[in-house]
Amino acid sequence: MSAPHWPRDLDPGSSPAEAPPERAPSRNGVAPEREREPSAAWRARARPLRRDEVYSRPVVDGRELRDNAATRLRERVRRLSRSQAEQEELGLERRLREVPGVSRPNTVAVISPKGGVGKTTATFLLGDLLSSHLRLKVIAVDANPDFGTLARLAPERTRVEPTLVELVGQMDRVRSASELGAFVSRTFSGLHVLAAPSHPEVMGEMTPATYDRVVSFLAQFYDVVLLDCGTGITDPLARFAVERADQIVVVTTAEWVTSDTVLGALRHLPLERATLVLNRSGTSPGDRRAIEASFARQRLSRRTVLPHDEQLATMLDSGTYALERLRRRVRVPIKELGLAVGEQLA
Repeated sequence: MSAPHWPRDLDPGSSPAEAPPERAPSRNGVAPEREREPSAAWRARARPLRRDEVYSRPVVDGRELRDNAATRLRERVRRLSRSQAEQEELGLERRLREVPGVSRPNTVAVISPKGGVGKTTATFLLGDLLSSHLRLKVIAVDANPDFGTLARLAPERTRVEPTLVELVGQMDRVRSASELGAFVSRTFSGLHVLAAPSHPEVMGEMTPATYDRVVSFLAQFYDVVLLDCGTGITDPLARFAVERADQIVVVTTAEWVTSDTVLGALRHLPLERATLVLNRSGTSPGDRRAIEASFARQRLSRRTVLPHDEQLATMLDSGTYALERLRRRVRVPIKELGLAVGEQLA
């Protein structure tokens, strides 16, 4: 006789530990069917995808960091390089802070025999740095007879409408710096800017004698007067600026045509008090080293190279220039330009 067939849940041989848990009856008194436990394969398919499974390494600035011998070596070299660059910039800052104050008003002319090389940019950057780092009272005068744009680099809310011509007509009535303030635009660093008139025929009436009066007048209120000159070095206004200035800043770019023109013009300039600015470096397809070597053979007092930088261009165009927000490779040359001029102030 065969053994009786017991239902599994009534099998007397089943241990209590193996008995399934009792389920509560439904509301109508009928017990629900036993639910089948999900399999391991089903649980694996149903589990949500976690982000750390996709990005197993830290992500910084949109890049996944990799930790291996090569990346650790590169990071170490980068830290050493950054540390050295930081130390060099700190040393440059220290030298800027140690530049002694001026003993009298100084005039600095920014010139070039070639147009479109960045004279206005160099004037603005230099004036801003002399104001911010050397704590000097600086005014930059737009002496460009052909639609000068220097004042447009000042922030919108601190720019004024009066120009150089209006000041000339009121100089006899201006007795204080506060009264002069109505004629100058300002930057965040404290640089003051005197705009050129927007009408060339009016600007054409400004003679070297008039500019001499303006510079002498401004010297009563400022430590440094910067003259942003127009194109050329032999016209009467440019000759006045060169002869009147304590220093000159000659601006060029790295193209052969421009550099060769500037090299030819240097024989007409007092190089013992000249600083050369090689502007927008990196935009020319030629060999910059050959151009730098040519200028190095001249008797120039100082030389500096300003790289082309889109961030700087945008800052200037939008009136939001801030030196310390620039990348180090751009900040440092600007500070070097300020030091080159600052150390030669009388």
